[in-house]
Amino acid sequence: MFKIERQREIIDLLKENKSMLVTQMAKTLYIGEATIRRDLDNLEKQGLIKRTYGGAVWLEGLDSEIPLHVRESHNKLQKDSIGKAAAKLITDGDVVIMDSSSTTYSMVKYLSHISKLTVITNGAKTAVSLGKFVDFDVYSTGGRLRKNSLSYSGDVTKSFISDVHANILFFSCRSFSAERGLFDASVEEAELRRIMIKNSDKKVLLCDSSKFSADSFYKVCGIDVLDYVITDADFPDEDLKLLEERGVACIKCNDAHQI
Repeated sequence: MFKIERQREIIDLLKENKSMLVTQMAKTLYIGEATIRRDLDNLEKQGLIKRTYGGAVWLEGLDSEIPLHVRESHNKLQKDSIGKAAAKLITDGDVVIMDSSSTTYSMVKYLSHISKLTVITNGAKTAVSLGKFVDFDVYSTGGRLRKNSLSYSGDVTKSFISDVHANILFFSCRSFSAERGLFDASVEEAELRRIMIKNSDKKVLLCDSSKFSADSFYKVCGIDVLDYVITDADFPDEDLKLLEERGVACIKCNDAHQI
């Protein structure tokens, strides 16, 4: 098991149990205790857990931010399918805004069929990966680099996004409810996404099903602003009804060939 996968498994255990001993984690994951301790030390440095005598406790609150490399490994196959479906909504010559989320990043490898694409992003890793396409004009927003998310934020970032207009926006969130809306862990990210939404003709939410039952800190928007939601599973009936009433197109990525 790779280091990132181990840490994701440890995070899932601690989220479920709130606290565990090293011996319990080692037995559950069939991993040596020394390796578990090293991973716990690393996760504590990232601010996700707190080491205790003989174990660890889960610290994540509604406003804490999971590092990008951990998010990328979580629900990877689902995010890949969502990214592939999302890429089919882009046409040649579009001006696109892509946020810094790991789900939006999964679109990058599926954009090779597009010509003359202009992309604006606050994701540092997204911008670098898009740079391999010689036919693309890529604009990085700049701003303060947030090390956990490898995203740019702050006044410089908001000012850049405020001065552009896009045909289509692709973005994600930390938690989703058709009734309550979209939420994120970061006030800065939520405020930036609001500007992205305001300055885009079409708004596409990329949302894997783990976010249906999640909670988070700061509201981004209601579902009324959305044009599409792309996910990997069926919505709960009450959510689907509200989305359809608001005229939001729901795309299940397994049906992406129908787009």
